[in-house]
Amino acid sequence: MFGNLRAGSLIYILNKGEEPSLNVGQVLSVTPPRPKVNTQFMPNPLQMEQVVDLTVKVGDDTKTFTGVNTNLSIVDTGANSYVIADDKQAIINEIEAFGTISQNALNSVPYHKKVVAACKQMMATVNPSIQKELDRDAKIGNLEKELSEIKNGFSELMNYLKSNSQQKRNS
Repeated sequence: MFGNLRAGSLIYILNKGEEPSLNVGQVLSVTPPRPKVNTQFMPNPLQMEQVVDLTVKVGDDTKTFTGVNTNLSIVDTGANSYVIADDKQAIINEIEAFGTISQNALNSVPYHKKVVAACKQMMATVNPSIQKELDRDAKIGNLEKELSEIKNGFSELMNYLKSNSQQKRNS
């Protein structure tokens, strides 16, 4: 639990941001526990949540995590998408859950592509101007494909003519 950390303790820092990463940091300092201030209501003072501030060295950097619950072993800091843990198994579980969420998102891509296509068709049914746009886009796509085929055919014809011209010169 974070309430038991002392200077020199190790903590795991999982960055869930744009470039996910895991770092192990060394605690430089821990503030004494203090009650968490809750502006919504004041519970029984004996049941108040206790928090600490942690200063951690990660490589050449120093990071500060404020308001960390002393009774937990893993916390989503909410700041810069960091999850911190003082327990290896807790961070392993968090990494597995993080990966599973992303894998599930990737697995659902084909379904969502179908939903988007179906919604376009449904909107076209309800709104004729959207159908006109879809028809126009399909026509443009077909024209681009035909133009590409013409370019390829023209290129092949030019290569054929060049090779025949060179063969006649060499004869």
